[in-house]
Amino acid sequence: MDYVLLIAIEVVQFTEALPTHERHNIRAALVAIGNDPLGQSDAEEYDVSGRLLHHTIVGDYALSYWIDDADMHIKILEINPADA
Repeated sequence: MDYVLLIAIEVVQFTEALPTHERHNIRAALVAIGNDPLGQSDAEEYDVSGRLLHHTIVGDYALSYWIDDADMHIKILEINPADA
C-alpha cells in the first residue's frame, strides 16, 4: 500500500520563500520521503506524546515528519535550520 504525503502549510510557505535551487532540493527530498520514509531518515526522536519523529537533512534545512501507519500518511510537520 502507498502512503499519502501530507505537508503542513507552514512548510510550504517557508519553502516558497527560498531560492529556486533550494526549493528544488527540498521538493526532491519530499518525493524521496514519500517513496521511502524510513530510508530517508537521518535522525529520530520521540515527541512528548511518544510519537516517533524522523528528521531528514536537506542542505541547510531539516525536515521533520512522522509516519502514521494507521491512516497511511507521512506527515511533514516542520522545516528548520539544520543546525538548530
